Amino acid sequence: MEKLKIAITQGSETSEEFFHNAFEDPTLFELCTPITYDSADSMKAALQDLEEGNVDALVYAPTEEPVKCPADATEVVVTEKTCFMPLTKEPTEEDIVKLRDILERDFDVRNPRIAIVQENSMQNPELANQVTTEQSINTYGPYTSEQIQNEDIACHFDGIIVPEDSTLVTNVSQEVPVRYFAGREEVVTAPYSSVQTDEMEEVSKLTHPIYTAIDIVRNRAFFDEVRQDPLPKLFRDKREDRKQNEAPQPIPNNETTENTEQAS
Repeated sequence: MEKLKIAITQGSETSEEFFHNAFEDPTLFELCTPITYDSADSMKAALQDLEEGNVDALVYAPTEEPVKCPADATEVVVTEKTCFMPLTKEPTEEDIVKLRDILERDFDVRNPRIAIVQENSMQNPELANQVTTEQSINTYGPYTSEQIQNEDIACHFDGIIVPEDSTLVTNVSQEVPVRYFAGREEVVTAPYSSVQTDEMEEVSKLTHPIYTAIDIVRNRAFFDEVRQDPLPKLFRDKREDRKQNEAPQPIPNNETTENTEQAS
């Protein structure tokens, strides 16, 4: 795959020194070509370049105000342990299916394990069992945040659905999380809105979203490519032929047979 072009918007907190520190790692330049946009007008240009396919992904640099998730996107918070999907409401079967699809295409996870976290009793406490049975999605819960933390089981799941105001993300993550706006054709990431003081953590606010965007673009390309032209069967199943040969044949109508003989 060719080197990816990553658009990076320069926020109010970023400076040339910040970008210099972030790109001291030569690995980033081996994986992508960063293109920076350093003004409000340039940010509009970055979005336009993304929509027109001139760049492969867009990364928002750290800003004082967190970037808002687009209305047509689903926010997923990516950590080193698992992916979190914050919701403002109790999850439904559709939400679990949506997260399953995101994990499979964007994160290259086959048959993902998904957990539900709810602090209060659910209207449908059997949702996990229902989805597992009807959709064949490995779904577990509901758990409380305390259970996930005390038992240290966040890494046992590929995705966890949590309430929007949950602090579970920051409590279980040792590294800087990344916000990913999923469900769109364009790949957009941003740093998670958490206060960091360490210099390396500040740099990670930019490098982690870049690495995440690169991984997602590549995972999507592979996922879509292998499904474009599926290979034909290498071996013919002879049982299918037997089933066709053994299938009951239609019984000829005697009256039709007699009329045919008389006509001849």
